[in-house]
Amino acid sequence: MIEISGLTKEYGGHRAVDGLDLTVASGELTVLLGPSGAGKTTVLRCINRLIEPTSGTVCVEGVDVATLDPVELRRRMGYVIQNVGLFPNMTIRENVAAVPRLLGWDKRRIAERIDEMLELVGLDPERYGGKYPRQLSGGEAQRVGVARALAADPPILLMDEPFGAVDPLTRERLQREMRHLQARLRKTVVFVTHDIDEAVLLGDRIALMRDGRLEQHDTPEALWRRPANEFVRRFFGENLGLRVIIRYCLADVRLKPLEEGATALPRIDAGVTLKEALAELVGRRARALAVVRDGAPIGMFDFDVLLASLAEEGDGACS
Repeated sequence: MIEISGLTKEYGGHRAVDGLDLTVASGELTVLLGPSGAGKTTVLRCINRLIEPTSGTVCVEGVDVATLDPVELRRRMGYVIQNVGLFPNMTIRENVAAVPRLLGWDKRRIAERIDEMLELVGLDPERYGGKYPRQLSGGEAQRVGVARALAADPPILLMDEPFGAVDPLTRERLQREMRHLQARLRKTVVFVTHDIDEAVLLGDRIALMRDGRLEQHDTPEALWRRPANEFVRRFFGENLGLRVIIRYCLADVRLKPLEEGATALPRIDAGVTLKEALAELVGRRARALAVVRDGAPIGMFDFDVLLASLAEEGDGACS
């Protein structure tokens, strides 16, 4: 768990962070979201002491990070940034091995971990291990950055707009892979972004910031249904509900029972999101879709199902 209390960082007379109180629960992904200059990256860098706060504390598992050696602290936290930061003169294997090697792992353990991490992020160790960063696409480099951050199995992962420098299609794939990874690994993650859709898709909770202060820290669903103030309402706009449906799969909602003739309806897999199902419904101009699991119909999806699911409280489960 990360507990931030009264965190303030001043530059000259300007407060980049102003008395921030924030708790990130173990195993949750909290997104720091807000306009430029909100203080998001400053908060992230105070957690691993790349920046020292003017006042306030950051505690990890009850220990004030100010009492810890900053180098040792950073080795215990994965860190992924927008421009990846891979070592250009090292192979991909050597990049992923960097922190385990500093921690004194033996060669066999390191080699096994490299293969495991590259496979985890969807890169073939045999194909990519011997390459250099300059030989990778932007999306491949970002995956290596995630693999390197996870290599020493840190309990905490800090991510500063990690997918911001890639094209939209690659970014969407990386976001989905990150959601799948987090569902498997349940790391404690602090993720900085200015992208609302990315925040809604990935965040267990979103900490919305403005001018160094916290406006609201809650689930995407709660931010949509119960915004704390007018700034929160205006920041997310009127269509946050449509953004939230990307967090849900058809398997998560109450479908209509199959009716006579349902086998003639267009089919859609139960694992797709409500957003994808809505697009399919509209694109096909169908009155309903037959939802299938392992090829067998399990119910029907239509606009009534969508509206009913939006009316129910939930926290998103699709991964």
